Amino acid sequence: MRHWVLGSISAAIIAASWGCGSGERGGKAESGGGGHAAGGGGTGSQAAACTIAAAGLKVSSGRGVTPSIAWTGAGFAIAWQERAADEGDILLATVDAEGNKLREEVIDDGPGVSSHPSVHRDGQGLLVLWQDQDGAGSVVRGRRATLQGVAEGAAFDLARSGAAESWPTAAASQDGTLIAWMDAGGSRLGHLDSGALSSSMPLDHAQFPAVASDGERTALVWSQGDALGFARPGQESAPLDPIAHQGVDAKVPRVVLGGDDAFLVWEDTRSGAEQIRGLRISAQDEVSPEAIVSRGEDSANWPALAWTGHGLAVAYYQFRDGPPGVFVTLLSRDLEPMGDEIEASGGATARYPALAWTGQELGIAYTEQDQGIRLSRARCP
Repeated sequence: MRHWVLGSISAAIIAASWGCGSGERGGKAESGGGGHAAGGGGTGSQAAACTIAAAGLKVSSGRGVTPSIAWTGAGFAIAWQERAADEGDILLATVDAEGNKLREEVIDDGPGVSSHPSVHRDGQGLLVLWQDQDGAGSVVRGRRATLQGVAEGAAFDLARSGAAESWPTAAASQDGTLIAWMDAGGSRLGHLDSGALSSSMPLDHAQFPAVASDGERTALVWSQGDALGFARPGQESAPLDPIAHQGVDAKVPRVVLGGDDAFLVWEDTRSGAEQIRGLRISAQDEVSPEAIVSRGEDSANWPALAWTGHGLAVAYYQFRDGPPGVFVTLLSRDLEPMGDEIEASGGATARYPALAWTGQELGIAYTEQDQGIRLSRARCP
């Protein structure tokens, strides 16, 4: 891989509970790594770039966690892991553009533990992915639904993974649907064809792969040791030409395409506590300096991305000397803040944000503690 070197790293461990691991308010973060402060709002001397149109709209009232959201063209589709019955069912809801709930559908309610859902628009329908526990490993599964949220056909197995957490995700483009997931010894990138994988390739030693598409182009990011890997997958037979951004301690990287640029955002713990950091990669593979997106010194986690056509929206949750809340900041193409941030969760204890852009608004799905899945809407320039 081609390399850019930006500094040293420190070790970190991710956990996904309400009070420990990457979610715990931890050590003091330094600026580190050559990054410049991008997000976090600042002193409040400027107006927020995005404004809340509606906050905390109820999607579910159960024990839902880790939502995923997609814009259908007329409303939002939201998938989540429901833990009320057996710690792991996958549900799907559709809401209209105003946030009014229209339908809820059980996608998978088998006896096993299903988790890590993601929902994607795929042609004229929806594709829901998730993982099922399977001994020491997991199974990547999927199911189709209409844009109205009506499940179509039975759930199907896509891949068997040697990793206990495979974290499947997908992106659809004119070249087909890409699926990425973790496996023993690394990750895999596959192409979906009519409910089955037509091909897949290994990503040795890669962790937390994520894919994105703007309908024409695709992008792939993953973490690998002290580096972020990035590639632009093409036709399924074409080899990858990855580049590496070194000197990070990255978990949960995310990628989105904005015009000719790709934006990478991730959790980084090289400074002691989790920070949300980001960078831009141009069409010519020029890499920008890192920007520190999260504000202050408290633990910030679980980034989500959307390109609005004018800026990069980044959501994450952060503790800020108390229970966690979900925050959203809007950055320019140069990763400079465009106005103050917003608190999308309205002061409630909240985690695990997901973003979808409608063309005029952001849909922000998140988990509110003991209250299930919530949706906020924000208008952005």
